[in-house]
This record gives sequence, structure tokens and C-alpha cells, in this order.
Amino acid sequence: MGIAMTSIRRAPNGDWFARKVIPEDVREAYAKAFGAGREERFRRPADTTETKAKAEFRDWDASICSRIDALRAATTGAAIALTHRQIHALVADWYRWFVAQHEEEPGTVEAWDDLVERLEAAHERFKAGDEDEEAPAHPNVRRWVRGVVTELGRLPTFLAERALTLDHETQAAFLDAVEDELRPAFALLRRRATGDYGADPRAARFAPSPSSVVVVAASPVRTAPVKLAGLGCFELFRAWVNERKPAPASVDRWRGVFLALDERFKKRDVATITADEAVEWKDSLLVPGRSPGVVNDTWLRAAKTVFGWALRNRKVAENPFKDIAVSLPSKPVQVREREFTDVEAAMILRSAMIPASKHTAKHNAAARRWVPWLCAYTGSRVGEVTQLRAEDISKAPGGYWVMKITPDAGTVKTGQLRVVPLHEHLIEQGFIDFVRKVDKGPLFYDPSSKRKESDDPTNPVQPLWVKARVKLSDWVREIGVKDRTISPNHAWRHTFKRKAARAGLERRIRFAFCGHESSDVGDLYETPTVDDLAEALKAFPRYDTTVMPKEDAGDAETHPGER
Repeated sequence: MGIAMTSIRRAPNGDWFARKVIPEDVREAYAKAFGAGREERFRRPADTTETKAKAEFRDWDASICSRIDALRAATTGAAIALTHRQIHALVADWYRWFVAQHEEEPGTVEAWDDLVERLEAAHERFKAGDEDEEAPAHPNVRRWVRGVVTELGRLPTFLAERALTLDHETQAAFLDAVEDELRPAFALLRRRATGDYGADPRAARFAPSPSSVVVVAASPVRTAPVKLAGLGCFELFRAWVNERKPAPASVDRWRGVFLALDERFKKRDVATITADEAVEWKDSLLVPGRSPGVVNDTWLRAAKTVFGWALRNRKVAENPFKDIAVSLPSKPVQVREREFTDVEAAMILRSAMIPASKHTAKHNAAARRWVPWLCAYTGSRVGEVTQLRAEDISKAPGGYWVMKITPDAGTVKTGQLRVVPLHEHLIEQGFIDFVRKVDKGPLFYDPSSKRKESDDPTNPVQPLWVKARVKLSDWVREIGVKDRTISPNHAWRHTFKRKAARAGLERRIRFAFCGHESSDVGDLYETPTVDDLAEALKAFPRYDTTVMPKEDAGDAETHPGER
């Protein structure tokens, strides 16, 4: 049965348009492999030149015909024989495909260890205790192992997506070659499960990109590219936001990335962006005022993540940003510790105790007064403190006061509730009296000033507690912490942990205060209770707010925090 001819024409709106009916004998298989049902459609914008439109139409038409021919070959039993080089190109394609299926959400270390054990068990199934390790495997063993490799490597799905049927010899050689790459693939994804997203040295063995040509009988046939996604860059970002529903801060931070990508690839379908173009875009990001670290951690990370999602959802054939990164220069010399100096800590805490100007909003004055002190004595993230409500402060059965850091009040990086005891110095300063006056609701921002929620999920309204955090950071800079190598808010976490360590508080106690997770499994069995934290906090020394810079020691009035 032949394939119906098709031609390109102008649609009523001026676009170049064509459609190709999928023959009935392969329609079901085509839908399973490529998603289309009765027909495939070709469309290009009206402003595309006739020469370009016809050239792209010819490539598109040839691709559809190649898909149909390959599916018919599979249906009739006609199989593909590959050379040694082509087999290994196909294995490289499989390795990239398999890793891409799992890399963004790699699961647990235990899951990958279990797959390695299953592969090893396949080899051991028919082995006698005294069998020579160097002896060739019995054919039954090879058949069994190849079956396990087929299952663990999801090879039927991989080959079906490419509409490939391999002949017996090629299939056997392909499975044996995939087996050699299974363990490295499992090992890489095991590392990803621990949070290690460093470079994959194994991938360097392969060609820069998957081979796009295979041999069917004696004729080269180009494997079919994935159909167009029908989405531009920002439309793809919107689709990702709608499904994944990331934190508003992530959406706000990555929105600019995809607006820039949309501008870079105007009117382009995301499925047409190539790895070479992604590299060119990466190079364009390296401008004065933007560090290589920011390019990697924000710009490229956003693109890799969202296009990785598109790949898993079969909207693109490959993630063009996957292996792209800026080579970072060697680490700069650290010129100071990341904690506040005694002078800086004293200056901030002393300034916090000075009554704010009458022009300062009540909630802003409260944030300046108490947030630095709460961070200093608990090691909490400043955002965890600015989102506190009066009802998050309570008295524990043991008679001491605690603050509850909960996702109910805003966001918590770990997503878990944390209850932290309050230092007696905070109580003496009148913090509980302040909380009682508020009675209920946010302590450090005015909920009535909240803007109406945005209907656009890609442009969320910034939470008020985040704005309070930013204002506090600006205030700390204004009063004298000018050193840009130190964070005006986050440095309290480093300060607390260092000060706690010097006071003899155990590591597990320090981690519990700050909400840090330990990589030592044994620590899970020694998780401290709130009572343990309260008892340990008694050894934490009070901050000395009388410490002054040497040049100002004789005249407190000249300190910038008190001007």
C-alpha cells in the first residue's frame, strides 16, 4: 500500500498549511508511537518565505513517510540490521534518553541500589558455586540476562518511540551493549538522588549528539523527529507552572528567564530549538554585572528544568539545555567568615533597640525591633521569622516559650514544622508582651495591605512577609553593614551556629535549631526534642551590644547604627 501524496497551500489566514492522512494499516501503531491519530498537520507563519516554507514542508513530508515506512516494516516483520558503530550510536541515544526520563526527579538511592541488585541477581541465577568466573556464559544465562536488561532499561518503549525493529543479531548485540551502560546509568541517577548534579563523565564517551541515521536494509532512513509542541518558550513556562505549581518565589525568579528566551526565539516552537542555539544563548548571558554562577544557578537551571519537563511530557525530542553550563573560574579567595563580626552583630542588635521614627510603619518598626534578635538567638531564616503570627508563639508544658515555624504561616524551605525555644534574653526584653498586644495574626507585616491575587500564575504577587524580609535587608545595609561579601540577613544563621558551637551545643542540637538535615542516618535516631533544645539553649551566651569599633569605642554617638 502506498502513501497518499500531499501538497502545501495557503490557509485562509495566510499561513502555509498542509496535512497528511495516516494510512489505516499503521494508524493505531502511529498513534501509540507519535501521538497523532488520523493525520499530521504542517503549519508555518504567513510571513515565512515561499522557498523556506516549501523546503521545510519537504523535510516534514519525508519525516512522516519515514515513520510510516518504519512502522510498516515492523508490522510485516521486516527488521533493521545495524553496523557495530550504529549499534553503539543507538546505545548512546538510549543512555541519554534513559537518564533524561529520571534525572529531574531521580527518586531514592535505595531504588537505584535495588535495580543494580536485580541486574546482579540475573547473572547469579544459573551460576553454580564452583563455576569458573572466566568461563563463557551459557546461552540460557544470556537469554535471561538480556530479558532483565530489556525490562530494566525500558527498551521496548525506547525502540517503539523510534519506530525501530532490530533483527535478531542486532537485537542481541544492542542488549549486550546496553547492559554495559546500565550500571553507569544507575550510578549516575543514584548520585542525582543524593542531590549531586555534577558533570557525567560517562556521557563524554558518546558522540556529541545522538545519531539520526539508521539503516533499513541497504537504504538510509532518517529517524522521525518529534512533532512540534505548538508552544513558544513562555507558553512552555506557563504550562510547567500550571502543572508543577512551584513556589511563587521560583516562578518570580524564573519568569524573567523565559521572557528573555521568548524574546530570543521569537515565534519559534520550543521543539525546534537546537543545542547549538542554546549554547549561543548561554554565551549571550555572560555580560558585565552578571556572574557565571548566576547564569548557571538561575538562567540555565530554569531552562534545563522546564525543558526537561517538556521532554518527559513528549513535547520536545530532546532538552537542548541539558549539558550546557558556564565554566566557573576558580573560587575567589574568601576574605572573611560568613558570620557577623562581634561589632556588626552588636551594631545591628543595638540599632534594633532604638525606637523607630514616627514615620516608620508600625509593622516595619516591629520587624526592625524583633526579627534580628529572633534570628540571632534561634538561627532561623529571616523569612521564617517575618512570616510569624502571634498564634505561633506559645508556652510549652516545660514552662519555657517557643515559636512555631510552620508552612501554614508562609513557606518553610524543608516543608516541615519546626518548634524552637526562645532564649530568656528575648523574654526579658519584652517580646512576649509585644506578642500579647498583637493578639492574633502576623507580627511583622500588615495583612490589610495585601494586593489582589494575580490571575496569571506566571506572575504571582510577592507575599508580604517576603517584602518585610527585603525591607529588613535594606535597613541593615543603611545602618552600616556595607560589606557586600556578607549577607545582611542570612549571616545570622552562620553567626548562631558558630556561637552555639563555641558554647558547646552539640551538632544535632545546632542542626535542629536551624532546620538543617544531616546526611548521617544515625542522626535520625538521635533527633532532639524541644525540651532538649530548651535545656541546651541555657548554655547559649547573651549577645553583648556594647561592643564597638575600635575607632568609635570612646564615642558611641558616632556609630552609624545610631545616627
